[in-house]
Amino acid sequence: MASLELYSKGASVWIPDPDAVWVSALLLQDYSPGKKHLPLQLTNGKEVQYPVGSPSDLPPLGNPDILEGENDLTALSFLHEPAVLHNLRVRFLDYNSIYTYCGIVLVAINPYDQLPIYGEEVIDAYSGQDMADMEPHIFSVAEEAYRTMTREEKNQSIIISGESGSGKTVSAKFTMRYFAVVGGAAQQTSVEERVLASNPIMESIGNAKTTRNDNSSRFGKYIEIGFGRKGDIIGANMRTYLLEKSRVVFQASAERNYHIFYQLCASRELPEMRSFKLGKTHFRYTNQGGDMQISGTDDLSDLERTRNAFTVLGVQPDQQMELFRILAAVLHLGNVNIQISGRSSDKGYIDAGDRSLAIFSKLLGVDGPQMAHWLCHRRLAVGGEMLIKPMSGQQAVGARDALAKHIYGQLFTWTVQRLNSALRSQRGKARSFIGVLDIYGFETFDRNSFEQFCINYANEKLQQQFNRHVFHLEQEEYIREELVWSRIEFSDNQQCINLIEAQLGLFDLLDEECRMPKGSDESWVRKLYDQHLTGKPHPHFRKPRMSNSAFIVLHFADTVQYECDGFLDKNRDTVFEELINILKASQLVAELFQQQGNVSSVANGSVRSGKRATREHKLTVGFQFRQSLQMLMDTLNSTTPHYVRCIKPNDLKEPFLFDPGRTVQQLRACGVLETIRISAAGFPSRWTYEEFFSRYRLLLRGPQSLDQAQASCRQALPELIPDPDQFCFGKTKVFFRAGQVAFLERLRAEKLRVAAMIIQSRVRGWLARTRYTRICWATVTIQRYWRGALARRLALTLRYSKAALVIQKTYRMVVVRQLFLMIRQATITIQAFTRGTLERRRYRLRAAVLLQARVRGWLARRAYRRVRAAVVFMQCCVRRRAARRELLKLKTEARSVEKYRELNKGMEVKLMQLQLRADQGVGERSLIHLSSICVFSRFLFFLVCVCAECVNQAVSQASAALGAALDEERRKYQGLLRDFTRLEQRYDNLREMSLLTEVDTHNHTTTQTLTHTHTHTHLQTKHAKGHRRTDSTRSLTFEPPSPTLMTPQSLTPLSLSPFPSAFPSPEEVRRVSVTSPVDGRVSTWSSETPMVRGCRRRENALSLPPGLPASVLFLCVRQADCSGDQTHARSLCSAAVTALKAALKKHSNDVHMTALWLKNACVLHDLLTQHSPKQRLCQFLHNVDLNELAPLTTDVSDLIRALSDLCIQAYQQLLSITEKHLQNIIVPALLESEIIPGLSGSAVKLVTSRKRAGSDPRAVGGDAPTMASVLRKLGALHTALSRQDLPPTQMEQAFHQLTYLISSSALNSLLLRKDMCCWSRGMQIRYNVSLLEEWLRSRGLQAGGAVATLEPLIQAVQLLQAGKKTEGDAQALVQTCTALSGQQIVKILTLYTPHSDLDERVTVNFIRTVQGLLKGRSDGHPQHLLMDVRRVFPVTFPYSPPSVLHAEQLVIPDSLKISFLRRV
Repeated sequence: MASLELYSKGASVWIPDPDAVWVSALLLQDYSPGKKHLPLQLTNGKEVQYPVGSPSDLPPLGNPDILEGENDLTALSFLHEPAVLHNLRVRFLDYNSIYTYCGIVLVAINPYDQLPIYGEEVIDAYSGQDMADMEPHIFSVAEEAYRTMTREEKNQSIIISGESGSGKTVSAKFTMRYFAVVGGAAQQTSVEERVLASNPIMESIGNAKTTRNDNSSRFGKYIEIGFGRKGDIIGANMRTYLLEKSRVVFQASAERNYHIFYQLCASRELPEMRSFKLGKTHFRYTNQGGDMQISGTDDLSDLERTRNAFTVLGVQPDQQMELFRILAAVLHLGNVNIQISGRSSDKGYIDAGDRSLAIFSKLLGVDGPQMAHWLCHRRLAVGGEMLIKPMSGQQAVGARDALAKHIYGQLFTWTVQRLNSALRSQRGKARSFIGVLDIYGFETFDRNSFEQFCINYANEKLQQQFNRHVFHLEQEEYIREELVWSRIEFSDNQQCINLIEAQLGLFDLLDEECRMPKGSDESWVRKLYDQHLTGKPHPHFRKPRMSNSAFIVLHFADTVQYECDGFLDKNRDTVFEELINILKASQLVAELFQQQGNVSSVANGSVRSGKRATREHKLTVGFQFRQSLQMLMDTLNSTTPHYVRCIKPNDLKEPFLFDPGRTVQQLRACGVLETIRISAAGFPSRWTYEEFFSRYRLLLRGPQSLDQAQASCRQALPELIPDPDQFCFGKTKVFFRAGQVAFLERLRAEKLRVAAMIIQSRVRGWLARTRYTRICWATVTIQRYWRGALARRLALTLRYSKAALVIQKTYRMVVVRQLFLMIRQATITIQAFTRGTLERRRYRLRAAVLLQARVRGWLARRAYRRVRAAVVFMQCCVRRRAARRELLKLKTEARSVEKYRELNKGMEVKLMQLQLRADQGVGERSLIHLSSICVFSRFLFFLVCVCAECVNQAVSQASAALGAALDEERRKYQGLLRDFTRLEQRYDNLREMSLLTEVDTHNHTTTQTLTHTHTHTHLQTKHAKGHRRTDSTRSLTFEPPSPTLMTPQSLTPLSLSPFPSAFPSPEEVRRVSVTSPVDGRVSTWSSETPMVRGCRRRENALSLPPGLPASVLFLCVRQADCSGDQTHARSLCSAAVTALKAALKKHSNDVHMTALWLKNACVLHDLLTQHSPKQRLCQFLHNVDLNELAPLTTDVSDLIRALSDLCIQAYQQLLSITEKHLQNIIVPALLESEIIPGLSGSAVKLVTSRKRAGSDPRAVGGDAPTMASVLRKLGALHTALSRQDLPPTQMEQAFHQLTYLISSSALNSLLLRKDMCCWSRGMQIRYNVSLLEEWLRSRGLQAGGAVATLEPLIQAVQLLQAGKKTEGDAQALVQTCTALSGQQIVKILTLYTPHSDLDERVTVNFIRTVQGLLKGRSDGHPQHLLMDVRRVFPVTFPYSPPSVLHAEQLVIPDSLKISFLRRV
């Protein structure tokens, strides 16, 4: 019980309630010992009196508001049931958070809705992160298990339990999916695919619809996923427990049989299923529940998914059909009609023409009459003789159902064995494994039978293991901190387990009764009463008052009454041996029963024969279950367990509906409250000395230095808390009992209140004095100003009087003068108009005659000019047409007859003269028709102006649509290219491993071949192939390599050169000539080593001018093409492409070398494109000298495409290297580094959650990554790209991709970390992002969208810093955060946590307001929570024709030593 001082006026407490279980109330008076009632006020305003008999009867205290919605229940100040229930309700309903930590347990509440929190981007966000830093999630538990396994090399187990419908199967599926992704190196290999493929198969044959769950697992399973040395999945193994076989023959109302039966019935129309005779038949085994369909489920598509999973696991289609045939036979077996005959109507028989039995016999290939006979008869051994006794109708029905259950059980076992065979490791023994246990939780129904008894027994064992593990962790923490502590008492359920499994326990007596000839359920119950009630009463065993056929067991979770009817039959689970022998004769099902001839037990039951001795030694179901459960417990005890407790919030399966009663019942049953109790029994609140000093420094005395925090805490705490048992000092932490942190908070708040009162009194006095001084000063000032105003008013009156007189005098003068001037002006105007009229009359008479003469002359001249212009235009058109025909004829002759080009030089002059004359004629005609052209152009301009806006809009829309489609296709193509590169890399690695022993022998043979072929050159043959083209530029050429040199083995580079196989080896001394008609001088480069040797060193390669190797190679290719040797030219290009790929593979982790080969690949691509035949037309249109850019005659279009793909591959490799370097430092640098000193020093959380076992320690001090580390990595890439003189567009695209990765990774981590969502951390992140923005702008990279990709992160940080109280703040947030989706905005507001007293938590009403505003926002953002960090923007390499390449312009360093090339 907490300190009584905390029960003061205004304190929050919890009181019981019949509906809500617990309700909150406020104390209206301070509590003092001796009071019998506490006055309380409920949340609805009602006042009640709570009875208090003693201090132990006081209601539980409520936690501070700052801890509301805490993601770890053990971080609460008060640990009790109402606090846990309230925290889970707040997180589930207000924050839509379904996961919550409770120490080492993850509590998962089923939302009954699809949530977008399980995508690959979420897996990427949790991969490699510490469990204590991230929001609770099933992926966080999986990551903790995976990291602990890889780091400590110790096996792990994830125990998932809960009621039916609580989400256990889904949690297990997501856990396995997480392991498949992180253990498969981001791509699914065959092993991971098979592991995931086992889920739909087991769901089909092991899951069914119940009243609580539409996909309830009716068996327990433990999957061991094996990992290799590198943390990759290499195999798996599955163990199952207690399949509910009774469901095959009986289903309760509103329930279904196993899914596989309904999937078969839904596929009855498929051709391969028609032989099963499913038709329109209503099967007894599928229609008892009355509910045949599940809303939102398609049985036909589920069967297709199951068949695909079988195929992935290596089950052939014919084997699948055999399995489906057996299942169809089980359905027909249920429809076999057993009739009753005889005098007493107790003899059962089957009609010989029973259609269902005939189909059953045909499907399984068994004898129908024998099956009908032994279904209604049994064999008995009496006195050494075998007797056949007919069975009653009820017994025959039981035998039929037992056979159906047995067949299905054996089929289930065979399927599990087949899955294990497919999942078995093919690469040796697993180094370690992670087990995922999906097992039923504690069950209690209105009628509980043998299945519930076994399930609850298993949960008793698991709860004992859980309690001991939690206690062990607490003990380890205390020992590690060297605390002086007393043993924590916890409830051990060993007595209840002994009641069930010990000698003469429930299972022992049940097995003994099953061996009795006339054993019955009633006699077994009487033995239980005699043993555990009459003889020595057991504290966990009771007898119901109103029943003699039931018993009660007091389990750890609840008291359960079991009805004994059917216990013996279910424990025996027998089927007659005669029926089994008939099935063994069938080739179809013989494999299912082959193990019965060798062992004395069957995995899912026993076989009853006629001999009693044999029957007595059969293993019962209970005994087998105890054995398998003990094996499971041994496995779990040898691993490090991780716990997931699934909670079902309501029984109506409604999304986000919280039923407190059902939730509390499950919390008690699954052990969550036991964890709380164990934690509360010790020291649940733990602070490091630095955190405690930062929070409570105002309560401490002595030196206020953080370096002496431990000494200050040890000195001050005994004065603050007199009871030394309420706290304890460790090596690095100080530990507190439950409620002591709240007591310290009260002391701190009281001291702050007193200090605030003193500050208020001083401030109020200062404000009063200041106000009085201001009033006095204002009074004097007002008087002074008022007197001055009166004096100024008098002076102004005098001035106004004098001014009025002056204005009157002046006004009168002005009026008289204006009148005089107006009369004078009117007189002059009348005179002028009169004289002008008379003069115009005389002028018009003379002008009319002259105007007529001029007009008649103009009309005559205009008619003459039109006639002449038409004649001239007609002549020009005829002449121009004839000239064009002649010009086309001459051009055709010029192209077809190359050798007479020199003879027709005169024709060019004539053609130019004709063209000049035609141009002159056109100029004359243009002058003639200038007026008409102007009119027409004005008309066209008018039309263009009218239609311009519509046309531009349509063109822009079409261009945008085409651009988007082009980007999407480019992205898909580059994604396929990336996948192809990855697969090619894997293939090369496997090939290198397989051929490792053959390399030396092959190299020796190749060297001998090269030496032999060195003497056989083909210089004369090369000159004989066609004529040599004389270009105006110099070229580099060398002899074509022999076919031996072009083998794939010789193309593998051993140096940094991209074309090593295209150049000769040191043993081959070649003479290569370069001819130039411009310069007849010959200069020879000689050396003893080739260019490959010179490029071998990395420093030499990086010192080369950008694109030099590609330029040299292109000149050699062009010279070979000029010589007519197209085979040689293509060989050079192919060798270059192959060697470039090999060089990129060799330098897959070197940024500078990758940038070097990217540049050379781009240069070679542009040069080949520039000189390709397809570019000749473009060069002609751009007036390029065709002699300078002679096209290649060799068809290298396919090699140009290969080079284009190679450029994309090099670009992707460049980004991959940088992303690999940035991946692990983005989150620590942007979110965790504190560049602004002292900003978050006072922002200490009220109660910090405990680090879990296995978490990696964070780097501190100088080892922690900072923004300088990120900028250093980006600077290395920028330096590499700049050194190679790559185009700015490529650099902008590269940094656009990288900044998107940085922004998305940081934002995803921010959305999953509650400790980052505070105002002070937002300031730090914003400053870090500003450093990145400044770095990008300083290098001119903002134009490519690199800065724009940071906008979501910037807006998220602004959201943390903005006000979050009023409706205006909500509208401002919605208008500002346009780059964030609605889910992201709500998630940040939900996670916002105040880290100081000056801040407040975001209210639920404010979040609801923001959600309402977001519904009306149509910004086109997809409603996702996390950004896709794997998104890849398509890259484009714009074609830029390089300048004309000349051999003499190349400056080749001597370090390359390419003496085999020479310039002639």
